Amino acid sequence: MPRETFLYLFWYYLNIVYVKLFHMEQTIEQFLATHPDWCVSGETLVGNWKLSGFDAVKPLVGKLCNLADSFNHHPTVTFGYNTIQVETTTHDAGNTITEKDIELAQRVTQLMTE
Repeated sequence: MPRETFLYLFWYYLNIVYVKLFHMEQTIEQFLATHPDWCVSGETLVGNWKLSGFDAVKPLVGKLCNLADSFNHHPTVTFGYNTIQVETTTHDAGNTITEKDIELAQRVTQLMTE
C-alpha cells in the first residue's frame, strides 16, 4: 500500500474514533445533567439511591437483576440496609462508558422512581 494511502486511511479512521469519543462525552454530560443520582467515577457510570429501609431495597434488587438480564448488560449492584448503588461500564469496549450503559442507567432510574 502506498504511504499516501496509508496516511489517508489512518487520518480517516482517527477522525471517526475522535468523533465517536467526542459524541460519547457529550452524551454522558447530557445524561448527568438530567440525572442527579448518577456520576462518573473513572470509566464507570455510578448511581446511588437512599431508600426508606431494607423492605424497600429487597424488591428493587431483584428488579435490577431482571432488568440487567433483559439488557444482557450486567452492572455491579451493591446494597445495604437502605441504600443501592449501581455501577455500569462496558467490558467488551475496554471498560468504558458506552450508549449501552447510558440506556441501562436511564432504565434503572425509571425503575428506582416507580
